[in-house]
Amino acid sequence: MNKREFLRSIGFYVFTWIELGCLPALAQSQVGQAKPEGEFSLEVNVDLVVLNVTVLDERGTNITALTRGDFEVYEDDVPQEISSFWPVESPFHLVLLLDTSVSTRTSLTLIKKAASNFTDELRPDDRIAVNEINLYVRQVEDFTSDRKVLKRMIHGLSTYSHGGSRVYDGVAQSVSQLRKVKGGRKAIVILTDGMENSSKTKFEDLRRLLAASDSVLYPIAVLNKDQEKDLLEDYIRNPGSSDPPSYLHNAKQSLTLLEEIYQIQTERLQALSEQTGGRMFVVADLADLAGQYSRVAQELRSTFSLAYYSKYHQQDDSIHQIRVVVKNPRYQVRTRTSYVVPENQ
Repeated sequence: MNKREFLRSIGFYVFTWIELGCLPALAQSQVGQAKPEGEFSLEVNVDLVVLNVTVLDERGTNITALTRGDFEVYEDDVPQEISSFWPVESPFHLVLLLDTSVSTRTSLTLIKKAASNFTDELRPDDRIAVNEINLYVRQVEDFTSDRKVLKRMIHGLSTYSHGGSRVYDGVAQSVSQLRKVKGGRKAIVILTDGMENSSKTKFEDLRRLLAASDSVLYPIAVLNKDQEKDLLEDYIRNPGSSDPPSYLHNAKQSLTLLEEIYQIQTERLQALSEQTGGRMFVVADLADLAGQYSRVAQELRSTFSLAYYSKYHQQDDSIHQIRVVVKNPRYQVRTRTSYVVPENQ
């Protein structure tokens, strides 16, 4: 990406955040925003709650040889009866969400290679859909277990030429796709630099969408703020002679806000992943990207799933706390922490 393209894209970040009302109070969540548009609406079984559960021993090693009887589930501290149980070998429906915004131009070849190899690390029966996010959200390939088709579609991706990255809309659309899958286990794996800047879906609305879904979210966040900082500083020292004055102004404002924006965006992805029982993986060097995809694949291959019919039947848009306990006290459990049944479903 040349300097002019970069300034155009990073300036887009800053002014979109201003328009969204996220500055100067970046740390405040967007409570009370309008609901997402209908294309991202979510219908759920108002009684059935599905949980994806990862179990670790005291050394942090995944435990995979457990049965239904090893688990206890509590909703708002009320014991629940487990109605369904899927062992770690059961297949997933998974949406692989790839950021092809302008910031990926110099790294897209490496990203596509790592994503393609990731499909081989999943179980053969896992069905994978591929979506891309940039200024738009687009489904590249519907759910399939055909790895040749997936790889061909991944390698055909190209970087979008303008700024904009609809991270939240991309996750929301993935939730909508997985909603149409009846039963089974569901996951979303998103690779992004975290620079959300143009989604219609607000952060708090996305939190509730995920709380009302049975999908586990695994973000892989590429931290490239140092590269962007260097480009900004270089441009401020040597602005283009034919560039409009707004470019230099945008560069100075962007440099001031860059660190804070990255911190907030990363914290938000972390919160979303923890809410669903997933994990966030951070990539400081793209050379490590393949290794992080491997860690996600290992997590998915080590995930149990279980379901129960909630004893709470009111549809009042309230949040219910979930706690899963393994009978062996030495084991630690990671799963979604809450769920919500939308009002008037």
